[in-house]
Amino acid sequence: MKKIIFAFFTMFLFISCHNDDDRKEIPECLKVTVDAILSQPVQTPRAKIEKWIYFNEEVYEIIAQNFPDGESFIISIDCERTICTTGGFDGPLNDCEIDENAEFIETIWTDPR
Repeated sequence: MKKIIFAFFTMFLFISCHNDDDRKEIPECLKVTVDAILSQPVQTPRAKIEKWIYFNEEVYEIIAQNFPDGESFIISIDCERTICTTGGFDGPLNDCEIDENAEFIETIWTDPR
């Protein structure tokens, strides 16, 4: 199941998307991911995308799982590669290294519904 979810979000990261003037603040490469989240039922906690510094690299964290221990994806700032996944019920699939100097920058988007 996790592989299907991972493939779903990875697929949407690489598909080009249309311009949407209502979301100009969202980086272009994340608009398809946002559209994919909005096409699903509202979840609790709300889906969101955050920007972090992780091992001295700016990255996005996509938090879009509909359960408390859901998996998040850390992707490069250009959305071209998945760096690692964190969370989830299956510990071995949690492949993010701990960066004690990781720094939260901002929340890029939160599901407004």
